[in-house]
Amino acid sequence: MQYHDHQTHRPSSTKACVALLFPALIVARSLNAADTEPSFPKWKGAAELGSIRTTGNTNTSSINATLNLKRKARVWDLVLNLDALTSKEDDVTSKERYKGTLDLNRKFTRHHYLATTLSYEFDRFSGYDYQTLYSIGYGYRLINNRRHYLDAEIGPGYRYDQREDNSGAEEETVLRLAGKYFWKIQKGVEFDQMLSVNTGSQKTTWRSESSLKSRINGSLATKISYHWDYTDTVPVDSKHTNSEFGVTLVYNF
Repeated sequence: MQYHDHQTHRPSSTKACVALLFPALIVARSLNAADTEPSFPKWKGAAELGSIRTTGNTNTSSINATLNLKRKARVWDLVLNLDALTSKEDDVTSKERYKGTLDLNRKFTRHHYLATTLSYEFDRFSGYDYQTLYSIGYGYRLINNRRHYLDAEIGPGYRYDQREDNSGAEEETVLRLAGKYFWKIQKGVEFDQMLSVNTGSQKTTWRSESSLKSRINGSLATKISYHWDYTDTVPVDSKHTNSEFGVTLVYNF
């Protein structure tokens, strides 16, 4: 009678564990390296569209469209925002505005950066053909973690506004103060707040933008926003205060 020693054909348990764990350790190390050393630059964007139509005593329709692009890098961060708003009441245009803003920031440390802003706005009912602003200043990130960040900016700027009545242009140097706050309330829910003041010898403007975005699924989200701006000196027949409340559908990419 012959006895077969099956253990002689069984691989060592230590060697088997090493053979299984070695590839896993390599993958884990590569993933950890990717987390600690992210690849730059990083691009992301969002396209928004909102439309409202009412019928009855008055027929009103409005369209609000926004495109936002962000580029994050080791040194330079870029944010481009394009916005369009049109509204009609009984087939007569009551609002028409197009605006573009470019923010370019040069980071020095985790908290200190150089803040540059360029904006152009055409508002058919503002009393101006167009309004432009360029500013450069110092920025400081007061809060910087995964769920919150708070930025404060200050610096000089130059404002050039072309009047609609052919009475010339308004141009002056201004002092720009701005604050930006972001709060990730929970997964898929984000709050944004921006407040800026541009003050000069001819006029002072205030602007506030608040928004709450909630993800529906995948790349789609809904956004509720409130915009408010105030100008202390305006052309004749123009309003000092403007406000907008909007609900839009957002596609993130």
